[in-house]
Amino acid sequence: MAQVLVQPAPRASQVFAFLSRRLPSGDQLLRSEAVWLMLMAYLALAKILSDTVVPITFRSPGQQGLFTWDSVAIYTVLGLVGIWCARATGFPAAWDARMSSTQRILLPAAIGLAIGIAEIGVDIVTAGTKALAVATGQPGFNIDFPGSLLAYSGGALEVETLYRLFSLPFLVWLISSVLLRGRGQLVTLIVIGALAAGFEPVTQGLFLFLGGSGVLTPLMLAGYMLTALPENILAVVLFRRYGLLAPITLRLGEYLVFHILYGNFFYSAVFPS
Repeated sequence: MAQVLVQPAPRASQVFAFLSRRLPSGDQLLRSEAVWLMLMAYLALAKILSDTVVPITFRSPGQQGLFTWDSVAIYTVLGLVGIWCARATGFPAAWDARMSSTQRILLPAAIGLAIGIAEIGVDIVTAGTKALAVATGQPGFNIDFPGSLLAYSGGALEVETLYRLFSLPFLVWLISSVLLRGRGQLVTLIVIGALAAGFEPVTQGLFLFLGGSGVLTPLMLAGYMLTALPENILAVVLFRRYGLLAPITLRLGEYLVFHILYGNFFYSAVFPS
C-alpha cells in the first residue's frame, strides 16, 4: 500500500524568523518610514494649498504634473520601496541614531546654499535663464512667489525620489542582492551612483540645449553643468553616508537661493525686461 508523505508545517518560530529578517522593526519604522510619511503629508498639504489659497504659476506641463494626487500617491509608494531597498543595501535610516542633525541637515543645507549662490553667479555671466525663457516662450524661468515656496519645496521631494531615493537603492538591491546573489555591492553602488549623479544634468541639460532652437549656447550648457553635476554627485554621496534627508535638504537649500530668492526678488534687477 502506497504511503502518502506529508511535509510537516513550518514551526511558528521559523515563520517568525523568516518575517523578522525581512520586515523592519518598530525602531526602523520610526526612523525611516514614519519620517517619509511625514514628508509626504507635507507634499499633500502643499497640493491642497496650491489648489485653494496659494495658486502656482507653472511654467510647463511637466511642472504641473508633479502636483497631482496621482503623483503624491506614486511618489509615496516609490519612497517606501526605496527605503526598504536602502535598508537592505546598507544605507543609513532617514533619522539614523548614528548620524547627527549637523550631518544630515545643516551640512547638506549649507552645501545647497553655496551651490545656489554659485548658480546665480553663473547665470549672471551666461544669461542662461533669460535665454531659456525666450526658448520656451515663457515670461520668466521661475515660478512666481508665493507659489514658488510650495512648488519648489514639494518638487524637491519628488525630484530626489525619482533620481536618488528610489532609483539608486532599488537598482543596487536588484543587481547586487538579486541578480548577483549578494556579490559586487560596492562596484554596483559606484556604477549606479555615477549614473544617478549624471542622469539629471546630462538629460536635462542636453534636452534644453537641443530644444532651445539655437538660443541656448554651449557656454550656457557648460555653466549649467558646472553646478548641476557637482550637486548631483554630492547628493549621491550624502544619501549613502547620512540617509535620505541629506540630499533632500541639499536640494531645498539650492532651490531656496536660486529659484525662490534670486528668481523672485533679484532676477528682474539683473535682467530688466
